[in-house]
Amino acid sequence: MPKQKVSEQFILIESMKLFRRKSYHNTSMADIAAACGLLKGSIYHYFPSKEALMKEVIEHMHDFFNKEVFCYAYDSKLNPQERMEAMFKASKKIYLSDEGGDVLGNIGVETAIVIPEFADQIQKFFLDWLKALENVYLQITQPYEAKLLAEQTVTEIEGAVMLTRIFKNPKYLIEANKRIKDRFASFMIAEAERLNR
Repeated sequence: MPKQKVSEQFILIESMKLFRRKSYHNTSMADIAAACGLLKGSIYHYFPSKEALMKEVIEHMHDFFNKEVFCYAYDSKLNPQERMEAMFKASKKIYLSDEGGDVLGNIGVETAIVIPEFADQIQKFFLDWLKALENVYLQITQPYEAKLLAEQTVTEIEGAVMLTRIFKNPKYLIEANKRIKDRFASFMIAEAERLNR
C-alpha cells in the first residue's frame, strides 16, 4: 500500500537521486511518485509539474551548498588553507555520495538551452561557488588572480566529478583536490615570501 503522506523534503531528495541517476528528461513524475511510495497522481498535490519540482531541487541543492560548503570560505576563525580544506572535505562527501553527486552540473548541461529558467538558477549556484572560492584566494593573492584561480578550481573539480562518474572511480576527484591544494599551498608560500621581503 503506498504511503498517503510524505514531506516535500523527502520528495526533493528522492527526485534528486532519480535526476542524478536517470537524468531530468528520462525521469517521469510517475517514477518520482513510485520512488516516494505515492500513487502516480498524488505527486501533483505537492508539485504542479516536473519543472516546478526541478526548480525546488535546484534551490534545495543551492541552499545546502551555501550552508554546508560555501560557508567555510567566510569563516574568519579559519586561516585560508583551513577554509579551502573544509570546503573540499564537505563537497567531496557530497560529490561521492549516492544522494548528492553533481546534480546541478548535470542538469545545467542537460537543460541549459531547453529550459532557460533552470539555467538562471544554476548560474546563481555557480556564481556563489566562484564567489566563495574567490574570497579564499583573495587572502593569498591579488583580485584578478583570485578570480582566475576560482574559475580554474571550479572547472577542474567539475571535470574531475564527470570523470569520477564515468569511470566509477573517485581517484579523479581525489587527485584534482590534491592538485588544487598543492597549488594553493604554493601561492601561500609565495605570498609569505613576498611579505617577508
